[in-house]
Amino acid sequence: MKKVLSVLLVIFLIIIGIFAYPVISYLLWQKQFKSQMPNMSCISNTTEFLPLDEKFKEFVMSEDNISFIELYSEEVLSLLQSTDIISGGDVKDICIQPSKGLWEIYTNISLQGINIPWIKVEIAKDTMETAQLYIPNIYIGNILIPENMSQDIKTQLNKGISDALVLVNENSFLGRKIKNIELLSDKIVVKGTL
Repeated sequence: MKKVLSVLLVIFLIIIGIFAYPVISYLLWQKQFKSQMPNMSCISNTTEFLPLDEKFKEFVMSEDNISFIELYSEEVLSLLQSTDIISGGDVKDICIQPSKGLWEIYTNISLQGINIPWIKVEIAKDTMETAQLYIPNIYIGNILIPENMSQDIKTQLNKGISDALVLVNENSFLGRKIKNIELLSDKIVVKGTL
């Protein structure tokens, strides 16, 4: 009987450990992340909404054959803030950690009043001159969501990005074709041609 209780106790502790490890790991990450937020580009650190109409107008109205628009991380935050990212959700904060070729976007949302853990989405761009961006990984905090669980979400997000770029180019919404998008360490550069 003691042997059976010992085995059951060990199994119970293993199950508790399997569930406790990700929660504890996330909470420790969240504490460290929040301490770094004052040094990051976050909506909570931004004092004002940046108007980008004039910048886009110059890009669209330029008579140059090739024109560029540069969007710094604070401006990208303004764009994201003005977009309905999550239908039915309330965006509490968004932070951006840019680097060359890979931007990490952290979102803190609540759905129907329930706070969801921080979600990190990586947006990547290869070195070829194209307008294609893609999402290689999605995380909950610092925990990579396994491929078998995130594949459908990544496929939908990547298709949405691709469809949006095709729509902009085919319908000439900007009056230009987007030829290249570069993710740099402090800004996004969009190259458009007439």
